[in-house]
Amino acid sequence: MKPARGWIVWSALAVCAVLVLGAMTWLTRGVLAAERERATAEARADLEERTRLALWRMDALGAAIMLRENRYPADPGEIRATSQTLTNNPPEVLLRFQIRKGGVPTSPELDAIHPEDAAANAQWIGQRKERLQNLRDLLAANPLPGDEWTQLNSAANEGQVSWANVPKNAPAGQSFNALLRQNKTGDALRQDADYQEHNSVSERAQRAKAVAQTVDNGDQGGQQQLEAAVTQQPASSASQPVASQPVPPLTPALAAVSQMRGVWVGGELFLLRQVVWNPPETRNVPGRQIDQPSRRKQGVVQGVWLDSRVLRKILLGEVADLLPQACLSALADGQAAQDSLAMVAFPFRLERNESPGAARLPGSSAFGVPLWVAWAAVTLAVLTSSLLVRGVMRLSERRASFVSAVTHELRTPLTTFRLYSEMLESGAVKEEKRGDYLRVLSREADRLAHLVENVLAFSRIERGNARSSVREITTADLLESSRERLDARLATAGLTLEMATADSALRVRVDTAAIEHILFNLIDNAAKYASNSIPPQVSIAVQAAGRAVEIAVSDHGPGIPPAERVRIFQAFHKSAREAAESQPGVGLGLALSRRLAKAQGGELLCADAARGACFILRLPAA
Repeated sequence: MKPARGWIVWSALAVCAVLVLGAMTWLTRGVLAAERERATAEARADLEERTRLALWRMDALGAAIMLRENRYPADPGEIRATSQTLTNNPPEVLLRFQIRKGGVPTSPELDAIHPEDAAANAQWIGQRKERLQNLRDLLAANPLPGDEWTQLNSAANEGQVSWANVPKNAPAGQSFNALLRQNKTGDALRQDADYQEHNSVSERAQRAKAVAQTVDNGDQGGQQQLEAAVTQQPASSASQPVASQPVPPLTPALAAVSQMRGVWVGGELFLLRQVVWNPPETRNVPGRQIDQPSRRKQGVVQGVWLDSRVLRKILLGEVADLLPQACLSALADGQAAQDSLAMVAFPFRLERNESPGAARLPGSSAFGVPLWVAWAAVTLAVLTSSLLVRGVMRLSERRASFVSAVTHELRTPLTTFRLYSEMLESGAVKEEKRGDYLRVLSREADRLAHLVENVLAFSRIERGNARSSVREITTADLLESSRERLDARLATAGLTLEMATADSALRVRVDTAAIEHILFNLIDNAAKYASNSIPPQVSIAVQAAGRAVEIAVSDHGPGIPPAERVRIFQAFHKSAREAAESQPGVGLGLALSRRLAKAQGGELLCADAARGACFILRLPAA
């Protein structure tokens, strides 16, 4: 094939390959982008669902703590009745205290300790006194205006207002989810970001309602709703939910008691409630008339100072399996109303510290295997097409080289036949020269016959219909049967054959005609290229090599360069120019000889030699 035409073929193949690979790349990017988007949406949906479950668990635990503190007696008289259990405070409780208007914080628990119990609880009493002083110092350092009672009373009011502002009914926007359900179902609906956001807002309202029923009303239904949300993991033993019971009725000393609400004061977390006491002289006493008691009622703020670090640890322990990297940040009053990540029971915001892309994804994609198979198929198709085009072009070049070489090889003897026959016919050749002319014609006829024999034999091997007659024979008999023909071919080039005596014990099982053909091709090459060698001889040696027999044919000619030792076994490796400039031949003899050797289960190699060329024919021993 002409170089220009070959360039066009390769250019067309390259353009097609670029188009196919470009289309596959575009398709792959689209598929991967869609899969990445789907995986991200799936991870986001999974994260939102785990977040909602985590908030349910923490609010269930928080509601249990708040209910426990709300049920704590507001009347100091009731506290004295349970003084034996005062020292068993939960780990998250630093101090329970109260403060009257115009007074200083005090601890009802300290006042409830019986004198006979003081010595046994000295360490506990000292700890509570120290914390009580720390509370006074905290309020004194607080930049908010007013005395200690004013600060705590204002904080209690803010806690009540913030709690009142938390939505406790599903927002009107939930109708949007109903509209989404009409257009999407299954995973598509679950992976919708707006759907998940509205679900989070709605569930936060449900959590607030359940906490309100549990804490404010002592409603067992609210507690059951909270507990149902955490059935996947029970609450820790450190803070088991208490049984829902109605809040104890007011004692004669109490006029009103509000509910505990979580607030931040001076960077510390408190549960605060407002208590109204009846003055001692106006409390309900049988037979006594109460005269306008409302004018002399006393306002008291009661609270629980919580260890926010311990409380965070307890709450996060409930969700470690859902959000292992989560933390809780402080949430200022008024910021929890619309934040779907805010707790209801305590002013904390859940910080997940986990992006949707970092969520655990499936190990294999539904598109992964087909995509890799498609790429493998396309790549294989491109490589196969390239190899096919390369093979066709090489075959075309070999065909052109063969035609050119054969044309040259036929032209020379035919020209000799025509010229010598005309001279012999016209009587222009002297009688004593006729023998020389006839020998030339015979030599050229043998040359043509050998060329035609090689081409036909190669054609039979290529078509796979070559026939063989295998028999067992000694190497000595095999070489001796070919000696005369080999000697005659070398004699035409002025060479002699030196054949070492073969061991009669070496036997091979081969097609003798094929082996004779191989040996003649090797001798023919030696006659062509080593005709002027010194000494003018070609040697054949036989030796055993393990389970094989090696027949070495060597000459003293110019030899074969190492770079050419592979190319010489390629069929039709000679071009027309090479055929014209080199010795006669079309580059088929060695290729045919190697194929014949392989057909016998052997091998034909070009070995290293100190001088000249050396070919080794390896045959399996019988």
